[in-house]
Amino acid sequence: MPSGELSINRSKITYNPDIALAMYRELASHIEQIDDVDVELFWQESTEFSYLGSQIGGLWLSRPQNIPVRSQVLIENILNHYGTWTSETKE
Repeated sequence: MPSGELSINRSKITYNPDIALAMYRELASHIEQIDDVDVELFWQESTEFSYLGSQIGGLWLSRPQNIPVRSQVLIENILNHYGTWTSETKE
């Protein structure tokens, strides 16, 4: 990797049970206030519409590998506030 480039960790975060669209948007806005962290929401993968279900399937969380421990703890605390979540790291 050339000097000066940041190595980025990208994780797929999903909640079980699902949380509402508004909650995903609020969650994303809280996490994006942390320096060098980006959040992208992704659509639900189900082809069947559920009025009571979330239209959002989860979020992509991108952050530098060398993110400060304090920022990582803050991210985990925010994620925990919204419920039970799982993470899959994508390279």
